[in-house]
Amino acid sequence: MTHAPAKIAAVALGACLFSVGALAGGAPALSANNPSQLATSTIPATLISLFERVSATSPCGVPWTLLAAVADTESAFDPSAVSDAGAQGLFQFEPATFAGYAQPVPDTGAVPPSPFDPVDAAYAAGRYLCSLGVVGNPTSALVAYNCGNPGPACQAASAGYAEQVLATAAGYTASDSSGAAIGVSNGVPNVVQAAAVAYAESQIGTPYAWGGASPQGGFDCSGLVVWAYGLAGVVVPRVANDQWQGEPHVALDQLVPGDLVFFGGDGYADHVGIYIGNSAMVDAPHTGADVRADTFDNVIGAGWGNEVLLGAVDPVSVPTAA
Repeated sequence: MTHAPAKIAAVALGACLFSVGALAGGAPALSANNPSQLATSTIPATLISLFERVSATSPCGVPWTLLAAVADTESAFDPSAVSDAGAQGLFQFEPATFAGYAQPVPDTGAVPPSPFDPVDAAYAAGRYLCSLGVVGNPTSALVAYNCGNPGPACQAASAGYAEQVLATAAGYTASDSSGAAIGVSNGVPNVVQAAAVAYAESQIGTPYAWGGASPQGGFDCSGLVVWAYGLAGVVVPRVANDQWQGEPHVALDQLVPGDLVFFGGDGYADHVGIYIGNSAMVDAPHTGADVRADTFDNVIGAGWGNEVLLGAVDPVSVPTAA
């Protein structure tokens, strides 16, 4: 199958300066569990249901779309697959790795558990991916899943694997064709943007943490962007100003949910939020606050706390060379 392209960018530590914005009423979240047409046409319905159950009960809430994308990439959904290296089943487990994550055996699984049983394999994969930190850093976790460790040589060899899995997962998440679920006012997001918005909205109420980029450790503003878009299949720079400087800019009258809006001064971006429609964004604003929906005046130079609106970028589009 053909996979949508995802971008790769360097990761560095960044933070957001103290800013205060008005709390919006809060747009309702788009469900990240709705399968796209691509998903329903390529994944057996029994497996979609299985992956959704695993996601709902996994230790870290690993998205079902990510489980599906790993199974697709590893075995093309073939539970009987065996690789030349001896990896087995739907998720291509090495026997020792499977044994470490096979318990407890699901009610509908095989006894004893087997990597060739889809139920056993899916629940074990959910546990294993959670142990690798897939929700906090999906790229690193997928690299480790593919080659067994997160070392430099392994990362170099498996970067393309992680990119493929994340792009596939993004394609399995449905957007709302009406746009109503995420407050579309100026455009309709594609599936990647819709997924990023849904992931970001799912973290409303998570505490701000300087340097944070995970539900467990909290988020700063750019960390929320990195996490949400990472799960949606796109890797963006870690620092807000690098996101502002390095991604394609979009006019404010052409904003689509999922675009990134930036605030700062003298052309330097100190803060970023994920646009959700109706002059609102999801952001991690400052120490002492939680991830929330904030409103802003959609005019370049308009004040927002101690800063001004600089503009917006589209993190999904790949810049076209001149």
